[in-house]
Amino acid sequence: MTKAKFIRSMTCWRDSIPPIKMMHLTTFDFELFAGFVKTAALALLLAGAAPAEAQDVRAAISGALPVARDAYAYLHTNPELGKKELLAHTYIDAKLRKLGFTQFVTSASAPTAVITVFDTGRPGHTIALRAEMDARPLADNQSEPASHSPRSAIPGVMHNCGHDVHASILLATAALIRTNADHFKGKIVFLFQPAEEVAGGADDIVKDRILEQLGVERIFALHSAPGMPVRTIGLTPGAILAGSNYFTLTLSGRGSHAAAPQDGDDVLLSAMRVAQGLSYAPAREIDIAARPMVLSITKFAGDSGATNVLPSSVEIKGTIRAFEDLTKDAAGAPSLEKLLVDRIGKMGAVYGLHPKWELRPASPPTSNDPALFAKLAPLLTASYSGHVETGQSRGMFSEDFAYYTPIVPALYASLGIAKDGLGTAGVHSMDFTIHPDALSAGIELMIRFAEFGTSDTITWR
Repeated sequence: MTKAKFIRSMTCWRDSIPPIKMMHLTTFDFELFAGFVKTAALALLLAGAAPAEAQDVRAAISGALPVARDAYAYLHTNPELGKKELLAHTYIDAKLRKLGFTQFVTSASAPTAVITVFDTGRPGHTIALRAEMDARPLADNQSEPASHSPRSAIPGVMHNCGHDVHASILLATAALIRTNADHFKGKIVFLFQPAEEVAGGADDIVKDRILEQLGVERIFALHSAPGMPVRTIGLTPGAILAGSNYFTLTLSGRGSHAAAPQDGDDVLLSAMRVAQGLSYAPAREIDIAARPMVLSITKFAGDSGATNVLPSSVEIKGTIRAFEDLTKDAAGAPSLEKLLVDRIGKMGAVYGLHPKWELRPASPPTSNDPALFAKLAPLLTASYSGHVETGQSRGMFSEDFAYYTPIVPALYASLGIAKDGLGTAGVHSMDFTIHPDALSAGIELMIRFAEFGTSDTITWR
């Protein structure tokens, strides 16, 4: 509005209220009033006031938050192991139906999965938002600390990887999107996946071709990140999590009486030396700058059945994490498995042991689609109410979300859960916790994933 139009409008407003006498606005009056408006607007900004649309987003998240809180309390209190998520399935399925979802898809190979589709009726991409549901066994049949709230009611089983958090966030996101559908396009698949901690979760969903059946073009997920502050999220392109592999090495030789170790191969002690040499292999035998790798021995067992007899065989088990297929040769270099087997063979020959090596590949590396990341990162940074870290980052943990990434473009983000002393203990530990504020932060992230994923933009602010 020009200054002249503004003065005319103010004069008309004055004339429409006869009892009130007003002065004609001079140029000085206009500048004074305009300055007041600017000062008031600045004061509102400094006070944290936000435009109406941003308040609308916060109101929507606030409205959906009770859904997440209730689900988190229920799922955390009633943890279930992979492939046995019957209570979680029943709870989530019932909540979705009560919210008005009607299109459900079953997986023959993963029957405890809950998969529902929401069609906005407007042109756009078909995407999937994924969360896990399974818990983990605690070591030595321990129980979750009594100080935790909520706390597992099942001895020896606990949600200590955040899957209950992820499922609760996704359920609340479904509720929010269902009641704020005007802000989204295309179709959104809500995928509550079982068995991330054991074989047969994402790989079974992929085997059943669920994503292809539903026409999914993109898939998104988040994961709790201990130590990362609440309202901070991490998102980086390319390989972000290593692939997991599990090995069993059996070393055999001559046993003997414990009083005469010279009569045998002293297999137990010799196997310890082999295990130590195997652990050194990534640092001493492999260019780990070019081929990052972690080898950890998690089991060492040898038993002759008597305390005065040296065993004739020892079993060593462990895991190997890397960003490449262990069985495939690299450019101009042998495969990582060949390098390890060669080292084992040489050490076995020194100690007179006969090695038997078995490798079981599990989840492949998890990779974020670079093109999808390049589109989303600036939009997410501009719209997310917290902090977005987009620097290059990757870790040796593995995730079965990796099975989805070769099929459709995918993005997997880290969600900060640490605040006020909570959310600092590592995943898979008995002390694992999250701060409740992480729930609303996760819902906001999932909303942004959904809006961007279906429309290539983020406008709801």
